[in-house]
This record gives sequence, structure tokens and C-alpha cells, in this order.
Amino acid sequence: MKKMNNKGFSLIELIIVIAIMAILVAIIAPNLTKYLGKSKSKTDAKNADEIAQQIQTAITDYETDNGELTTGTITVTWNSSGAVYAANTAFQDILNENITNSTQSKEDSSYATATIAKSGGKYTITVTVGKQSTKR
Repeated sequence: MKKMNNKGFSLIELIIVIAIMAILVAIIAPNLTKYLGKSKSKTDAKNADEIAQQIQTAITDYETDNGELTTGTITVTWNSSGAVYAANTAFQDILNENITNSTQSKEDSSYATATIAKSGGKYTITVTVGKQSTKR
């Protein structure tokens, strides 16, 4: 008898391996996308909280040098070129120096918005990044 020395996989073996891999991917993919979505949401929430903290620092810096920032409400928005707040350029410059983390949402690529309201001598800062919002 002649001995055959096969050094490879048969077509059937390859098809079976590919089918098993496809089944594993079909099982894993939905969970992976769910975890990626949660990760983006948590990143936006963390960024919103950090921006609120940095705005509080910017307000303190501004008031140390220039006196009271506002008696009402200020809305600050960001775009790809930085903070958009035209009413007070000195405060806008301090914001641009202090805001160091990303103002762009990981979920929907929108940019952050912040509302700074002063009532009774106390500031309330609300920051929204994507679908996540934080209040200080």
C-alpha cells in the first residue's frame, strides 16, 4: 500500500471552522456593541462632570481678577474651534485656557453646552455632553 502524506486541511474541515467562527461572532457581536455604547455614554458623563469642575475654576479665576461674572444666566457652547461665548471675551479666554478635556460627545459627535446661572450668590452650572448632563 502506498502511504499518503497529506499536509493540509480538507475543504470540509475549513468550512466547519468558518461556520463555528461565524456562530461565535453572531453571539458576541450584540454584547460588544452594547458595551461600546455604555462606554461612550460613561465617557460623555465623565467629560460633562469635568467640564463643570473646570467652569467652576474659570469662574473663580475670572472673579478673582474682574469681580462678579454675572447676576443672571450665561450659556456657553463649544464647537470645533473652541468656546462660543461672545458677551464677555475675558471669561471666554479663561474658559478656553481651563477646559482641557474633549467637549465633543463620543455618542453623537455634538459639542458640549453649559448654562451658568447665579441666584442668591450661588452659581449653578449645568453641562450637557451628548445625551449626558451634570449639574453642580
